[in-house]
Amino acid sequence: MNTYTFNDVLIKPKYSEILSRSTVDLTSMGLKLPVISANMKTITGPKMAKAMYDYDGMGILHRFNDIDTAVEEFKGVNSTLRCGVSIGVQEEDKVRFDKLYDAGARLFCVDVAHGHHVLVKKMLQWIRANNFANYDNPWLIAGNIATGEAAYDLVDWGADILKVGIGPGSVCQTRSRTGCGVPQLYALEEVYNELKNQGKSNIKIIADGGITTVGDIAKALKFADAVMIGSMIAGTSETPGNVYKDPNGQFYKMYGGSASGENKGENKFVEGMMKTIPFRGKVKYILREIKEGLQSAFSYVGANNMAEYKEKCEFIHISGSASKESKL
Repeated sequence: MNTYTFNDVLIKPKYSEILSRSTVDLTSMGLKLPVISANMKTITGPKMAKAMYDYDGMGILHRFNDIDTAVEEFKGVNSTLRCGVSIGVQEEDKVRFDKLYDAGARLFCVDVAHGHHVLVKKMLQWIRANNFANYDNPWLIAGNIATGEAAYDLVDWGADILKVGIGPGSVCQTRSRTGCGVPQLYALEEVYNELKNQGKSNIKIIADGGITTVGDIAKALKFADAVMIGSMIAGTSETPGNVYKDPNGQFYKMYGGSASGENKGENKFVEGMMKTIPFRGKVKYILREIKEGLQSAFSYVGANNMAEYKEKCEFIHISGSASKESKL
């Protein structure tokens, strides 16, 4: 089995008739910019969710707080805006779901480290068993997963959107501490092919983790419908938490994985870490760079929109020397 990830490939340039990258339409999953801020405690609170909305992406609020705070934060974003919320798979998360739904939330992320799990199955089936006859049915994101088998099951259990990525994040230690995972770009292809084989084009894919450059986002969108980013926007003004100054006078913020001890509020076995990130100013400048880079990538393969891009995007597998030449 030959697996691969972002640094193992390049996108093959092709004939293009696009005269200006500004005409390229990146719309996917109803987002003009198919980028979602990670539902991590140090990434997406109300300020980030608002900023993502303002700049054509989307934010998903994290679940590492009490239920009343989660409801208050969602209302603070304004429930008429495009914003998702997160729940876990314990009994108290059923209460969290009910209260967030009553507050107006309609996009829920059932968010655990290992999404191909019986507790995810039970939570998805519990939500789908509710009677929403007089209300809007919620949209359900579920994950994280990394295999075609998991995709098949989560769709069967009631997921609308699959979050793909086991261990590729920069502050995730799952692979080093457990040995478990699948190279991210290969995992995305596996899930994409499973949905294609099922004829489930209505089920969408979010690529979550391992993305460090705009080029990685472009590669992920060959298979994914949107990408979730954390490290790329960590340390910006809109992320939760204070700005600190180190002994050298440099400003910084904290960034940590969802499975870190600090986020879990306990000191048991964890699969994430916390680290300092230089303060980076407004997130809008990073999102603008992402938008323009993706539009350029689309123009390099002659694609006017997402559908054309998925069809025309072709990977070239490269050597270690080529990776170094490409500055990957």
